[in-house]
Amino acid sequence: MNRRTRYLLVCLLLLGMLPLVAARTVQNEQPVISSPEPNTTVRGIVAIRGTATIANFQFYKVEFGRGPNPTEWHLIGATQSTPVINGVLAQWDTTGLPDGAYTLRLTVVKNDGNYMEYPVQGLIVANKRPTETPTSATPEPTATPLPKLPGPTMTLVILQPTAALAPPTPTPTPERPLSRGIIPKLPLAEWRDAFVMGAGTMLAIFAVIGIVFALRRIL
Repeated sequence: MNRRTRYLLVCLLLLGMLPLVAARTVQNEQPVISSPEPNTTVRGIVAIRGTATIANFQFYKVEFGRGPNPTEWHLIGATQSTPVINGVLAQWDTTGLPDGAYTLRLTVVKNDGNYMEYPVQGLIVANKRPTETPTSATPEPTATPLPKLPGPTMTLVILQPTAALAPPTPTPTPERPLSRGIIPKLPLAEWRDAFVMGAGTMLAIFAVIGIVFALRRIL
């Protein structure tokens, strides 16, 4: 067996194994809804995500019902003939539904008519939010003005004198007493002695002065 023949046999073997590998991969992927999760609150348009594939896949569909165990199911959108792996399965519009508990169901059908289901229970649709009642602010107490008490009224009273006022008496100005110098009377003998003493003193002074000048001329 030459080299080229071996290469062709290996290629044919690999091509023959591809359907088996693909089928095994599809079998490992189970139908599941990953979002929304059970016991969650939803509103508006809800994107339902998950995986819808199976061996001998024919189609899948997503439905919803009221309550935890619905007896009536409603189709979301339409049946889909293309398998989905980890993607968006359907868009659920809850805006027209009454608020309350709902259940989702994913059904994947095979070519032979067999199928697999995956439910999600406990979904709460809450589109109507409670209206917030505005709380009115508590009015602040208004201070009541106190009545003004009448104050004391001042009355001008003019007293009338009961007796005539006496004219003011001028205050006498004290007169300064005149003092007269009194010349003491000395005896004549005392006057004479005083005169002689004064004359002698003057002569002595002049004599001293004359001697001083004479000495200055000599020297």
